[in-house]
Amino acid sequence: MKDQEKQKEETDTLDFQVIDKRQFVNLDTVDKTTIGEEKPRYPTYVEELMARMAETERRFQEKKQQIDDEIGRTKSRLESDFERKLELEKQKIILPFLEVMDNLQRALDSAVHSGTIENLLEGVQMTANLFRAKLQAMGVEAIPAINQPFDPNLEQAIGTVKVTDAERDGIVVEEVQSGYSMNGQLLRPARVRVGRFE
Repeated sequence: MKDQEKQKEETDTLDFQVIDKRQFVNLDTVDKTTIGEEKPRYPTYVEELMARMAETERRFQEKKQQIDDEIGRTKSRLESDFERKLELEKQKIILPFLEVMDNLQRALDSAVHSGTIENLLEGVQMTANLFRAKLQAMGVEAIPAINQPFDPNLEQAIGTVKVTDAERDGIVVEEVQSGYSMNGQLLRPARVRVGRFE
């Protein structure tokens, strides 16, 4: 019985063998100039995440380029629209003054043909009235200054004039240049001389 147990133990140990199949490199036979730098090795999921990040970055750059292109096109379109509207507004402003210019030319032609100053004066007066009417149609109005108390918000004093009446002290007595407002806003202050009582 002991022999059988011994024989059984020997067969059990013979059945199990470890075979080392790893390959080893003999460092003496390897050409050391061919060994390059070893690339960093990442686990598979890290490589996948890096690939996703690179793809996301590429798509982001494409979208950014599309948006930049669209902004450039929009800017160009807005600039051209603005220029077109500006030209139309200039035409609207200039058109009424052409009629005034026509009337001035008619007044000059009339004075040349008739040879009288009265005709020229009448033509210029009519043209001035037409010009005032065109300005009023645009909302431009003259600021009344003569015989009004001096207002530094609407008028610019360029000098004083001695007055003998105390009630005329601080009153505009002379208008050198008319002032104008447009839709309630000052376009140009009137240049005036103000009375000063001594």
